Amino acid sequence: MLGGKTVKVTIDRDLYDRVRKIADVAGYATTEEFVTHVLEKEMLHFEDAGSDEDIRQRLKGLGYIS
Repeated sequence: MLGGKTVKVTIDRDLYDRVRKIADVAGYATTEEFVTHVLEKEMLHFEDAGSDEDIRQRLKGLGYIS
């Protein structure tokens, strides 16, 4: 993590189990480390957006929203 405070996020147990398995296979020390890495990587798509509308368009382009 980036050294900040942490918060808890609730996700479905089945999804957590899938993420945990992938994190183990990929060699991450913890599931949290893997999730943090994935989220940081995905956030790069949006951090240089100039406006909320730019973010919406990028989310649409990536298939996250319709």
